[in-house]
Amino acid sequence: MHERHGDDHDIERGLRGLIGPGASQVSISAAMRARDAARPTDEDLARAEAELEIVRRGWQPRDPLR
Repeated sequence: MHERHGDDHDIERGLRGLIGPGASQVSISAAMRARDAARPTDEDLARAEAELEIVRRGWQPRDPLR
């Protein structure tokens, strides 16, 4: 059996609050920090613009192509 450290238990509890059943136990400020941390940087956006290929299956233009 392995020992659990306090930090590991706190992290696991936080994750269960995000993905577990019922209402989230994550505070509003923690949710806002997570949102800010997940925002793409200018470098991320530039790389996506250069490398990302968007495929729209079944898409048809509104106006006929000339």
